[in-house]
Amino acid sequence: MKKMTFRKLFGGLCCAAMAMFAVSCAQGVDDETWSAGISGVQLESPAAESIVFSLATDASGNEQVKVEWPVEMGAGGYEVTVINQNDPTNPVVVVDHQTVDGCSLLFPLEEDTNYAVSVLTLGNERYNNSGAAEATTVSYSSVIGGQTIPAGTEIGQYITDWMTAHAEEYAAAVAADANFEWAFDLEAGAAYTLDVAAKSGLVPIRLRGVLGNRPIVTVGEKGSLSPASGLKIKNVNFDCTSMTSRALIEMDYSRTDVPLTSGGQMACTSPIRIESCWVKELTTSLFNISDGAWGIDEFRMSDCLVQLNCKNGDQWHTFINGWSGTGYVNGKAGASWYGGILKTYVLNSTIWNRYPSASVGNKNYFIRFSNQSIDKCFGTYNGVFDIKNSTLIRMMPNKDFGNNIANKPAYVITFEDSCFHDCYRLQKVKRGGTLVMSGNTIQGVRNSVDSTDKKEFATESNHGFDESYIDNAILDLTAANGGVNFTPATGNGDPRWLN
Repeated sequence: MKKMTFRKLFGGLCCAAMAMFAVSCAQGVDDETWSAGISGVQLESPAAESIVFSLATDASGNEQVKVEWPVEMGAGGYEVTVINQNDPTNPVVVVDHQTVDGCSLLFPLEEDTNYAVSVLTLGNERYNNSGAAEATTVSYSSVIGGQTIPAGTEIGQYITDWMTAHAEEYAAAVAADANFEWAFDLEAGAAYTLDVAAKSGLVPIRLRGVLGNRPIVTVGEKGSLSPASGLKIKNVNFDCTSMTSRALIEMDYSRTDVPLTSGGQMACTSPIRIESCWVKELTTSLFNISDGAWGIDEFRMSDCLVQLNCKNGDQWHTFINGWSGTGYVNGKAGASWYGGILKTYVLNSTIWNRYPSASVGNKNYFIRFSNQSIDKCFGTYNGVFDIKNSTLIRMMPNKDFGNNIANKPAYVITFEDSCFHDCYRLQKVKRGGTLVMSGNTIQGVRNSVDSTDKKEFATESNHGFDESYIDNAILDLTAANGGVNFTPATGNGDPRWLN
């Protein structure tokens, strides 16, 4: 079961106090009313049971934790500290003694993380009130329950069987808590195989490894992770040398019970995320909706190393593929020709294709949707496509970078501080969306740099990468930084090469 720590809101005192403040100001009442006659006292920090937590999403689509507490009359504000305690011997400060003029604070959510949150009431010199003697510290956890998969297991059938056996139990859990997820834990440093599709069904799942000692999953010819809802993969390494499936993550279009979007496509409203993972010798897509017409709310990759050996000779090999040539919806072919991804993020990652640039094909793209009219799927054009602090090499050197990307200003494309080496016609993602570009560099190899690319997307620069080195840069799943080095002469791209 889910084990997030959420305390019940304590009486709504904070909101009531703020409302009283707004009324007082509107009526011209002086600050004596707001102080409620509290002066010449030592204040107290909020009681532990009155500090409550909830989840919020910022404008960039990042999940945040919102911590709230009731107002202390006569206070001069609050000082908040948040510490990540996952490693008790090396705690990480998330928020460092931040002064808050209010009674709430947002801080970034890291999944499967234990936090200590301290709130200290500050004094108010105007009313001669001294601050609290000590802060109140409470715990917050984003850790969820899970099942450990024994080392050496073939995880495709294991996950499919487990989720099938617990389908009714987890469906009830989702009905009771829309944030419910189930996790599968892989043992530190252990070896696993993935020989068949891991079909996780309509319940969002996490596949968790161990940072610093990632397990290695060797993917067979028919292996894939095949969700029909959300999927989050963290701290897992994949060897895809033998894989021939359409993608490492391939949506399960075979189901006949998937909820639908407003436009009639199969809906995946929980995110698809791959974080702090390494992928070796990928010959096809990283993510693919395959034959289904899907509306994917979010695809995000962050802090990843993905190495391809892809000829680009098949239209299904697009790296992030939201296009379907068949249009299946709940078992019916050709039911919809719309689909795509509303929010796409590529962050702090390096993606390179070692297949020789001179011989690479032209059948696929870096990203592709079924149709530009994503409002027909999501009911809105308010989507994003972000590439930030990332290094992309030979993605794709002989084909347009994107296809069928949303074509209205509400769709925002942001490329920042990223290297595009041997990538062709970035401008094909433009299509009418709003562009935000800064700090990017681009170098042509297979083709010269497109004139619009170097005018609107990136500065033409020499990254200093050796082409023969790229040809032979096979990811080592056991070496530091994968045994490769893509430090650019331009000082941008994936931060791991710059530190």
